[in-house]
Amino acid sequence: MPKDRSLHTANSNPEPLKRVFSVDDDIHEIEHDIRYLEGLQEGLKYVASNRLPSNTNTPPSTSARPQSVRHKNSTASVVGGPAPSNHENADQDLDNSFNYSNERLGDEEDQSSVASNESYTLRQRQDAINKTHPFGIRIWKPALYKKHRSVQKAAKEDIHETKYKRISWKVHLANYVWAMTLGVFFLVFLNLSSFLVRILALFTSKGSEYASVLSRLSRYLFWPFGKVVLMVNDEQYLHEDQDEGISAQQFYGWVTNNRNRLYFHRPSQGASDSYGATGSGNMAAVDRQRRLFGRGQWSLGRFTFYVVLYLFVQPVVLVFSFLTWLAVFTIPMSGILWDLMYHCRRHPLALEFKTLTPSVDGIKDKNVLLCTFRSAGSHYYKYTVDGTNVMVMNLGVLVAFTIIQFYVLQEHVFAMSESIIFCLCLLSIIPLAFYIGQAVASISAQTSMGVGAAINAFFSTIVEVFLYCVALRQEKGLLVEGSMIGSILGAVLLLPGMSMCGGAFKRKTQRYNPASAGVSSAMLIFSMIVMFVPTIIYQIYGGYLVNCSPETQSESSRCYFRQPPLKFDGLYSHVIKPMSLFCALILFMAYALGLWFTLRTHAATIWQIPEKAQLPNGQLGFIPEEEEENGGHDGPNWSRQKSTCILLGATLLYAIIAEILVDCVDNVLQQFPSLDPKFLGLTVFALVPNSTEFLNAISFAIQGNVALSMEIGSAYALQVCLLQIPALVIYSIIYTLHIPTDTIVIRDQMFSLIFPRWDLLASMVSVFLFTYLYAEGKSNYFKGSILILLYSVVVLGFYFQGAMDQNKWDN
Repeated sequence: MPKDRSLHTANSNPEPLKRVFSVDDDIHEIEHDIRYLEGLQEGLKYVASNRLPSNTNTPPSTSARPQSVRHKNSTASVVGGPAPSNHENADQDLDNSFNYSNERLGDEEDQSSVASNESYTLRQRQDAINKTHPFGIRIWKPALYKKHRSVQKAAKEDIHETKYKRISWKVHLANYVWAMTLGVFFLVFLNLSSFLVRILALFTSKGSEYASVLSRLSRYLFWPFGKVVLMVNDEQYLHEDQDEGISAQQFYGWVTNNRNRLYFHRPSQGASDSYGATGSGNMAAVDRQRRLFGRGQWSLGRFTFYVVLYLFVQPVVLVFSFLTWLAVFTIPMSGILWDLMYHCRRHPLALEFKTLTPSVDGIKDKNVLLCTFRSAGSHYYKYTVDGTNVMVMNLGVLVAFTIIQFYVLQEHVFAMSESIIFCLCLLSIIPLAFYIGQAVASISAQTSMGVGAAINAFFSTIVEVFLYCVALRQEKGLLVEGSMIGSILGAVLLLPGMSMCGGAFKRKTQRYNPASAGVSSAMLIFSMIVMFVPTIIYQIYGGYLVNCSPETQSESSRCYFRQPPLKFDGLYSHVIKPMSLFCALILFMAYALGLWFTLRTHAATIWQIPEKAQLPNGQLGFIPEEEEENGGHDGPNWSRQKSTCILLGATLLYAIIAEILVDCVDNVLQQFPSLDPKFLGLTVFALVPNSTEFLNAISFAIQGNVALSMEIGSAYALQVCLLQIPALVIYSIIYTLHIPTDTIVIRDQMFSLIFPRWDLLASMVSVFLFTYLYAEGKSNYFKGSILILLYSVVVLGFYFQGAMDQNKWDN
């Protein structure tokens, strides 16, 4: 968190605290942090008490306000009577000051959600999960509850402007790019469509009238900036069009006065809600009549216009609306194109396009539908749809395209390189992993802890285990081996390293409670020891071959030891295989034991919902019913039913993409012969499916919670060691039961828990370094850089390991 200079008081104790400091610390930093957090805690308690239902009979007493945040004008003391007139104003000022303090913490989304109407219980559960990070429960950064976001409001205002704006040169540049590209295209295309309407309507007056609509639309789309789209009111359709836009008088009251000076007039609630209601407004109050062919009398011109509109104009415009939506930063123009097609279908002859002028004369009987000043915005990368970031949602298009291309178009229509399909599969995994993680986290927060832990253990593991099982069936055991080791190294080196460096952008040093690292670190070291026990036994008792290469100039020879490939011999059948199976069962039992311990200690803290809450003045008030969680602004982004459907659908699509991905690996390895399958698994297959974990961890670190970032890495490493590895060991044994042992290549077709010595050394050193830094309780960019540099060295070692295994330099 950034340091607040206002916390430095004149009479602060000059003696430094007797703590251990790094060279970049301020000697008073810890003391100031403690003071800041104490005041923040009091403010949080007060705001939480104010968020209780307002329909309680006894108003809260002002004495419950913390002294550090009490408003200077709030001097009344109310006990059982009505509040004075300035009481609500003081509360509002206090809430505003609290929101500002949250802004200084650097989390705009959390600040905006304080005043939102999200489900308090659901938010409380998610915060409790992220605070206590219980074993076996998914830690998730994006809000699982509905919240008001500033980018959502800005996106709506960008195409429904209510005041004149002076835009920057960057917006001007984007507008010129629009005009020179899609603007020119629409200008030509819509004029040609207008000419086609005139020809098909036999140049009748009605045909010319409808054709002129497309001509005016073409000029508007060439340069829509600073123009307004108007709708002429018709008395016959007043009831039908009463929610279409706002009146010109209201609009010009907001934009400017007669002297072209900025004039602000707060609109009425009805006018504000109705402006721009064409897309997703609340139509419960008005039974809107649906007209597929607009309003007006039928004629040859009208018939011709709708034929051209539905067959030519609308498909092309909607395709470009979809493409501009996929571009993310051009979402305003996507909304403009979508809304224009809606209005062209309903009332084409009532549409007019005017340049914004300071006078309302001449358009008094018209409604303003659209007004924009920009074609793109850099803030749209934060735009969300149903709680999902728009960039992640748009990547879902690649999932459908990849499946259709591989199974339908590849052989019969258009053959695409399998290397490109491989890359598309990797990109498709990212949104599917996000949807699975969001659905698991949402279900976990809305159900009991046992159900949430079971769903997390199954669905967070089954998707990757299925991918590796497909690889084992296709004799790609080295790929699976590299993926397991790469997942562990990424979780204990790369993820915490990037999180520490990311958190240093706002504060170069972050502290957390080192006691929180105790259980997870001990579990991680235990799992690594158990996982490598079969490898240690094989290294000690397995046989060795002595390879000697003769020297040409002398009688001496250069010899070195090498272990032969693992085979179904007596050592493997009677020692290695039973030990691997036993270690796999022990790892799974350790996960179950940790989960049982968490259920017995954390369930009451997170999932217990009190029926009553103590108000500041000692009175009791009732918490709102949980029934409201399922609908309205108080509900979660995804209900349990919706989360379940998304989880099952994303898991099915992930399985299909996994099949395609493994099928394309051989072609990639042929095109890049220097690329070892194990190295491919160590990097690509280990990191891409875990992209959501990296994003969550870095987001937490940037917001000042680097401890949670470290816990995400530790939790994922434990999930690999305690769930994925035992599942693959058991699957390998079951899968090869009916295969003759003399035809099995163990390293290619099975996951036997026998790793090379470099894997053992690199993994153990990495885990011990991670646990050592984790237990220090302090994070900075230096430690993060150390972890990233070690990851780079270890990965380069694995690259050379693959080259040495292939005997490339024997000569």
